[in-house]
Formats: sequence, C-alpha cells, structure tokens
Amino acid sequence: MKRNNFKVWLFISATIIFCAFTFITLIAAAAVEEGTDGNSSTTRAIAKLYYIFRFPTHSLFFSFMDGHFFFLGLGINCLFYGFIMERVVSAFSKRN
Repeated sequence: MKRNNFKVWLFISATIIFCAFTFITLIAAAAVEEGTDGNSSTTRAIAKLYYIFRFPTHSLFFSFMDGHFFFLGLGINCLFYGFIMERVVSAFSKRN
C-alpha cells in the first residue's frame, strides 16, 4: 500500500493565504453592506467573492454562525480550503 505524503508547509501556507483572502472579502462585503464602499465596482466584485470563501460552514450552518462561532466558522473554512489545495497540488505533483 502506497502512502500519500502530506506536505505540512504547503498546507500551512495555503491556509494562511486563504485566511487573508477570506478576511479581505469579509471587509469588502461589510463595506458594501454598510454603503461605505464609495460605489466602487472593484470593491463590489471582491465583496461577491465572500460568498465563495464562506462556503462550507456559513452556508450549511447559517443559523449557528453568530458571535464567536462566526469567526470560528471562517477559520474552519480556511483550514478546509488549505487542505483541499494541498491535496490538489499533491495530486498534480504526483501525476508528473
């Protein structure tokens, strides 16, 4: 049985990058919702990306995502996307 090598540094760096993107889109979504975006189309486009970055937890368990669980859910999403990215890169590198 062949074992897949899990690249920890790739997982950590992908998770950090996804956390940065998640919080940038969160701030843009808040600016659009509050009306302080200055009517910028770039900010509105970035704000729409927030619906992608909030996917598993906030879409499936929206009624539970309030208070401290809101940011905990975003953190879980970042870990989820970091894991998926590590597996995708690992699969492509193994293929070549």
